[in-house]
Formats: sequence, structure tokens, C-alpha cells
Amino acid sequence: MTGPKPAPSIVVTAVLAVLVTAGALVTAVLLRPDAPDVAAPGAGGESSTAGVASECGPRACQVLVRRPVKGTTAELLADPEGGAAHVRFGGLGSDFVLESALAPMEVAVGQDSLQCVDAELAACLVQGDYQGGVLAELLVAPGDTWRQSDRLYFSDAGRVLLAQVVGDPAPEVVVVRHECASAAPAAPGCTRGPVLAEVFELSGKQAGCTKRYSAPSQLRGWPDVRLGPADLRPCPVS
Repeated sequence: MTGPKPAPSIVVTAVLAVLVTAGALVTAVLLRPDAPDVAAPGAGGESSTAGVASECGPRACQVLVRRPVKGTTAELLADPEGGAAHVRFGGLGSDFVLESALAPMEVAVGQDSLQCVDAELAACLVQGDYQGGVLAELLVAPGDTWRQSDRLYFSDAGRVLLAQVVGDPAPEVVVVRHECASAAPAAPGCTRGPVLAEVFELSGKQAGCTKRYSAPSQLRGWPDVRLGPADLRPCPVS
């Protein structure tokens, strides 16, 4: 995906455009959901035919975790330090490998960094720690081919996940955040503020927010947050 346009605000969702400089990239990533969209690195779902040994640059990739999805497997690959993240669909021998948009941002991934939901519209999240929170990339399969979303999702409360919320055939992206967060890393004192879960359709459209809670652990099912349509209401305007 091509590089950044700076945009105002935090990320619960973020979009990346041309990678001009590392500094500009960090600024562009952390956008609030009402910020204008910018393309993210890796969008368009271009696959790689390079062998797994060469995917992570000078050092060979290792498979950190496998998840079953759409009758096949999704594998999260990274170098020994968890960098240079890639996702391979189809297992060993497959040539469909996507470089994660998190890779050029030097976001390290681990064994708990890949979640997939096998639904009528399947989706996977790749995520890692970033500036005191969690940054996540969404991968979707509207047909037989996986592609990268043009948005990234940031939680300053450390939780982004896929879950069935509104009752349609596709999962939604749930982002737990402090209501007062307006930039990342969060402003001093923000982590003591109320939290809520913000829900997005796979298209990136906001579906709504929960009420405010004094701590993330008060969200039902935490950390595997379980929500339904009745939990959602209009999101507060910041």
C-alpha cells in the first residue's frame, strides 16, 4: 500500500498512504474514525511468489501461528524477533503471501497476533503492540481471494478483536478505547478515563459504540468482548 497523508486524530481506525518517511508514516497511522481515509501499505492484496525463506528479508521467516479459515489455513510469518510480518494463505507451498501493513512500521507480532473468523464473509486480524496500545490490520475474503483493508485499527486500551455483533453474516471489528483518547500515545491521565467499545463493519463503517465503563474488565466477556445489537448506541462526539 502506498504511504501516508497526515490526518488529524486517533486511531480507532487508521489508513496509510505513500510511505514517504518513517515520521510521516507514524503521524498518518493514528487517525480517529472520522478522519479522511488514506490508502494503507499493502492494500490491494498483491501476492508474493517468493519462498518463505526469503519473505522476511535477510533472515528466514518462521511460522508463529496457524488458523483454519475458508477450508484452508492462514499462517502468520515473522522473523525471529517478530518483525517483518507476513500472512500466508494455503499453508506450506502456497505462493499467496501478503506482507502485513504492520511490517514497515516495525510492529512486532507473536503467537497471539492472528485471529480469524470463518463466516460467509471471512476475515482475519493481524495485530501487535504499538505506542502503548495495539495496532491491528484487517484482512478480508469477499470471494476466493484475500485482500487487505485500507484501514488500520488502534486501541489505546489494548484490545482489538473480530466478533459477531450486529447479527449479519460477517463479523465486526471491535475496538476498546478510552473515550478521552485523541492521539496516540494517549494524553497524560487518559488511561484513567472511561472506556467504551467501538464497533465497525468490515467496510470500515462505524456501527456504534457501547456505553461508558470505568474499566475494560467491565465489558461483558472481557477480554473476549461479547456484544449484541442492543449494546450499541451512537458514539460520543469528541
